[in-house]
Amino acid sequence: MFLRVAASVILCATITLNAFPGIFRKGDFRPAIFDSYELTLADGATVDFSLSGGRAIFSSDVSREYDITLSKCKTMKTVRTYSRGGTSFDVDFSADMSEDELYYVTLTYEAFGRSVDNGNNIIYMSGGNLYFWKSPNYEFNLKSCEEMWTDEQSLKECLEPMNDIECDDPVLIGYSDQICNGAKDDWEKVYRIYVYIAHQMAYDNEEAYSDAGGYQDSAVDILRDGKGICEGFGNCFTALCRAQGIPATVEFGIGMGSYDEQVNYTPSPSDYSDHAWAAVYLGDKWHFVDPTYDMSRYYNKEGDVDVYEDATLYYLLPLESFSNDHRILDADTRHCQPVAGRCGDYATYELTRDGTCIISGYGLLEMPDDVNCFNKLVFAEGSAINCIGPNCFDDCDLVTTIILPDTITRIDDYAFNTCEDLEYVYIPESCTYIGVQAFCYCDELSYVYIPDTVETIREWAFDDCPRLYISVPNQWYDIASDYDTQPFHIERR
Repeated sequence: MFLRVAASVILCATITLNAFPGIFRKGDFRPAIFDSYELTLADGATVDFSLSGGRAIFSSDVSREYDITLSKCKTMKTVRTYSRGGTSFDVDFSADMSEDELYYVTLTYEAFGRSVDNGNNIIYMSGGNLYFWKSPNYEFNLKSCEEMWTDEQSLKECLEPMNDIECDDPVLIGYSDQICNGAKDDWEKVYRIYVYIAHQMAYDNEEAYSDAGGYQDSAVDILRDGKGICEGFGNCFTALCRAQGIPATVEFGIGMGSYDEQVNYTPSPSDYSDHAWAAVYLGDKWHFVDPTYDMSRYYNKEGDVDVYEDATLYYLLPLESFSNDHRILDADTRHCQPVAGRCGDYATYELTRDGTCIISGYGLLEMPDDVNCFNKLVFAEGSAINCIGPNCFDDCDLVTTIILPDTITRIDDYAFNTCEDLEYVYIPESCTYIGVQAFCYCDELSYVYIPDTVETIREWAFDDCPRLYISVPNQWYDIASDYDTQPFHIERR
């Protein structure tokens, strides 16, 4: 009996943020490694947010009116709303806060003729002094975001079309132009795009809870359908921004959807992506956005849509506040941070600036869990890798073509699971074994030839590959009998 695991499939079941109170050990709060950070507002204005004693201090480059709401993280109950204005002001929160309890601080202001929120800022009080709460994600995310470069070449790469990000498609360009028509600058364009996705489209509960695979989450598909799930919204936001010449990228990782998850999350080496969002480059820096967490419409079935109040709590967040409930495992960029290391007892890898992964050595190949951001896989001349180990290239989203060397005898379980951009793989005649879900959820995979030498093909090896034309020896006539999603065509030789 095998347990079917979609190890990195991002479905993101409906998120009602902080809806389920959890338990946090009193006195266990730790201060963040920062005592201030900069908030970016929807129109590009900035607000420096710092803490001193029992007071929160705000300093902006633009004078405007604000409502500052203090609410309890655990219950989402509003404690008090303070009205302030000008370029510099402070708020004494200490009288309204209890010791060792987490609170949200939300700034509400007006931009582009609408009320906009800046949220996810978390503070607590200890000994009468205020501190930013320290999430275990922040320092990890600093490392994850090292590949989000701001040089001209890297930003240009974040304007190019990619799989499911069809920013050059005439249909998508038409949507983008219509959404942004009349916007005065890039700040307003990006805001309109975000609001369109978060408030006009719908989260697809029906799809999120479906066991069937083969879900298509390209930006064009999502726009035409008017609904989707998290990765589709990330693709859509990124493509619509790129169509306007604004650099953006999709990101993958872990989203904490409740108070309990947020405060009790313990990082583990086995963590895998369960959520997706996006980042956009404006005002000479990267900002994080999560339209799924601000979604106001939820599609249950035809004629049944739940509608909630609009929010922009996760729009243009800095890494300090975004990290409170997001752990960034991968930014979907074409380039790589140049690095080299071991990937087996007798094998090594090297990542180059242009996103190439070069494998050298022999024997079993076991890639480190956090090495998956390359777009080209090359086996060095003279290498003699004979086994692609379990989960070896799991969730390597950017690779489109894989040519396995003629020394490969075994492709182990989940070896290429959820390689969403993979279109073609060459399996050599030396191969005898293909493991459980080895190529599952490769939804762009279009052609595979299984050589006669393959003696074993395990459960769901090519399941949820709806575009796949697969050629197999006749002995594998029932290869897809238990698949959730059948290949496009099975050729039996």
